[in-house]
Amino acid sequence: MKKITKAVILCTAKAYISLSKLALKVKNALTSNAGTFPGTAAQVTALGTDQALFASYIANAKGNTVVTNQRNQQALKVMADLQALLGPVNTVAKGDTGIIALSGFPTSADPTPQSIPAKVVIKRIVDGQTALSAKIYIESLKQSHLTYTVRTTTVAGAGVNDPSWKVVLTTTSSRKLIIPNLTHLQDIYVDISASNAHGTGLTSDPMTFSA
Repeated sequence: MKKITKAVILCTAKAYISLSKLALKVKNALTSNAGTFPGTAAQVTALGTDQALFASYIANAKGNTVVTNQRNQQALKVMADLQALLGPVNTVAKGDTGIIALSGFPTSADPTPQSIPAKVVIKRIVDGQTALSAKIYIESLKQSHLTYTVRTTTVAGAGVNDPSWKVVLTTTSSRKLIIPNLTHLQDIYVDISASNAHGTGLTSDPMTFSA
């Protein structure tokens, strides 16, 4: 039996920027092609409202725990809005990729069903096997073909764009996140971002370490 092509989402609720971009694309596409997808107007309006608020939380979340929590909750709401629209879109499209394209959703036939990586979460940093080194453990992003960029700074509270951040490691293996040549008893702050062919995800919250 031939597999039917469907509209899909292809990103997680933790891929904040990708999710926001998809929500905006779907809202605009379904607004422009409302006649093709009857009965979705109220859902599209709700999606637009939720996406606008989500985008504002994303822009202001850095360093603000309250807004970060609001962003995370709003991500779930936007994801639910998109999921609710998949049914009506697929009912109309009946596997037609041209009609799915009018909705703004990607399709299950996409040859590269991979989104921009989600934000990296550092679980812990411990002493490495060699002297004055550090090994970093992160939560799995459950995606392949990722490149990890590790940065350090000695400046407490440095923002993500602070010039004090220096790239100390680039690797394609999450098991080789090892920083060498550290200074004994010097506090450093470490962050990590993941990237793939589609772009770079959000940088992790920094974690402190002293060798």
